[in-house]
Amino acid sequence: MYALELTGPNQYRYFELDRPSPRVDELLIRVHRVGICGTDVEMLRGSMPYFKLGWTQYPVILGHEWSGTVVEAGSAVSQFQVGDQVTGDVTIGCGSCVNCMRGLYNLCLVKQEVGLCRGKQGAFAQYMTMPARHCYRLPERVSLDDGALVEPAATVVRAVRKVGITPGASVYVAGDGPIGLLAMQAVRAHGAGWVVIGGTSAAKLELARTLGAHAVVDVATTDPYQFIMDSTRGLGVDFAVEASGYRPALQQCLDVTRQGGRVSIIGIYDRPIDGLDMGVAVIKDLDLCCSVASPNTFEPTLRLMADGRIRVSPLVTQVFELADAGKAFELQQTGGDRRIKIQLRPPDQE
Repeated sequence: MYALELTGPNQYRYFELDRPSPRVDELLIRVHRVGICGTDVEMLRGSMPYFKLGWTQYPVILGHEWSGTVVEAGSAVSQFQVGDQVTGDVTIGCGSCVNCMRGLYNLCLVKQEVGLCRGKQGAFAQYMTMPARHCYRLPERVSLDDGALVEPAATVVRAVRKVGITPGASVYVAGDGPIGLLAMQAVRAHGAGWVVIGGTSAAKLELARTLGAHAVVDVATTDPYQFIMDSTRGLGVDFAVEASGYRPALQQCLDVTRQGGRVSIIGIYDRPIDGLDMGVAVIKDLDLCCSVASPNTFEPTLRLMADGRIRVSPLVTQVFELADAGKAFELQQTGGDRRIKIQLRPPDQE
């Protein structure tokens, strides 16, 4: 089979290697599509914290946003069969540590992450193996193309469920990238009554309107605080979701949330946030709710997608052949308004 492997910072190779064989509890999957995530760029650059923590090292085959078809099942697998269309978790838990026993396998003390850490190779390849317990069958109304976006969608669904969005709530979503656009849809799917999204791309904000945002704010030209205070008669929103990883956006979320409100933090920041006024959060008695990965959330996310309440296909702006991953990485880092979600397509045949 063919795969794309990182061999060092900003170094990679497209090469041929033996197709893996599944263990007794695993599936062998022919990859259909795989997305490029911001963490993949960090891995490419060598700036991902996992390197410093000793959780990962080169070489590594990336790819944790994927869909594919089962071509072989291990002897102990009974819940899947050849031909099933599937996707799967990013985190693989041991199943026996204290966090796994609590259902928090995203915090497993010895976790593997697909294409990211502790030697678990990802989906930048024609074939991959996955533990069957971490795989999910795609419903009839979720295509293989859309299946490669279940993982990021599940990440935001988990965050929205954790922060406790209530029916009719007002919500501000900071960030018009893929996570922000998915978060906006997720809060609507969980009953929010008024959702405003802030960003800097006119095209992405217009897409947000199409996908269901009640209002949009171009934060480059409009102060989101003033907009929200004017719109809520000075009260502020019930919930805010920081989905950009842009440090000033977290302060915006603290500022626009009403007293006693809640802030969901999904964005991951590349360094400590200087000048963050946490006094605002304390004085306003805010609840700050952080969320990472998507444990126990794929099945409800798939139901929301099958029901059309979370639409992912409009987010896919480019699909490259796996052999052209270098072009895809360049566009991911420099594309700006030209890209939202970039995906790769491995070759069909060996």
